[in-house]
Amino acid sequence: MSLPLPKPLLIDDTVTTPFLYPRSKSYPLTESWDNGGVALSDPSEDLLKYTWYAWTDGTTITVKRDDLDTYHVVLMDSNITEIDLTFDQNMRPCIAYVANGISKLYWYDTQQAKQVIDEYPDIRNPRVSLDDKRRFNVANSDIIFAYQKGDTLCYRVQRERFSLERVLATNSKRRILWRIGMGRNNRFLFYWR
Repeated sequence: MSLPLPKPLLIDDTVTTPFLYPRSKSYPLTESWDNGGVALSDPSEDLLKYTWYAWTDGTTITVKRDDLDTYHVVLMDSNITEIDLTFDQNMRPCIAYVANGISKLYWYDTQQAKQVIDEYPDIRNPRVSLDDKRRFNVANSDIIFAYQKGDTLCYRVQRERFSLERVLATNSKRRILWRIGMGRNNRFLFYWR
C-alpha cells in the first residue's frame, strides 16, 4: 500500500531543515503554535494568514489567535501534559494531547457531525498538523496524526478518519516525536529525536 504522504522527511535537527513559522518557534510540550484562519469554524480567509496559540494549565486546553485578546477554552481533562494544535480545512480545532498518561485526539468527525475524542492508550508523543495550508491545495490537504509506538514512528490521516495506522520508521534510539509540520522546503517534516 502506498503512503498517502508525498515524500515525508524524517529530520534529526531543525537547523538544517527548519519548520515554517510558527512551528519553528521554541516552546514546551504544554504549548502549541500553528497557522490558521480568521476565527474558529470560519474558513473564509487563508489558513496561513494568522498565528494561533494553544496552551494548557493541566486541566483545560485553551486556544487564541495571537493578535487578539479573546481566547476559547476548547476542552477540559485532567493531568494534561502534552498538547499539539492544528486546524482542519474548515478551521475546526484538532488537538492531540496526553491526559492522565493516555494519548488522545480531539477532532471533528464529519460522519457524526461533531467534535469527538478518541483515545490511544498504547502510543506516546501524539502530534497533529494539517499537511498543506496553502489556499490552492486545501481541498487536497489532510491532517496528519503522528505518534511513537514503542520504537516505531507511526501516523494516521484525516481522510481515513484516523482509522488506519501506517508505519513510517523504526529506530530504537529515538525517544520522542518532538514536532511535525511543513518545512521551508515544502516537505512535510517529522522531527523525531
